[in-house]
Amino acid sequence: MPTTRVLIAVKTYPTLSEKYDELVCTAGFLEDGTWIRIYPIPFRKLSYDKRYSKWQWIELDLVKNTSDFRKASNPQLSSSASFLRLNVL
Repeated sequence: MPTTRVLIAVKTYPTLSEKYDELVCTAGFLEDGTWIRIYPIPFRKLSYDKRYSKWQWIELDLVKNTSDFRKASNPQLSSSASFLRLNVL
């Protein structure tokens, strides 16, 4: 997927994972109103200028998750994901 703009609506408390270390599940809306779930996000490992809050637009690179059949769960972060924080509503 190309760079995608997402309005963050949900951000879970960080949890520990054997596979992903510590991660956060995030969900929000695309510009067309489609619900999207973004997982996993190593939130605490992001530099402070890349961290985001709820109701903030972000831009990030996503790739399709072929192992998850849920429609809203298709995207996941690419290995070279770059976050761009935009404005807060």
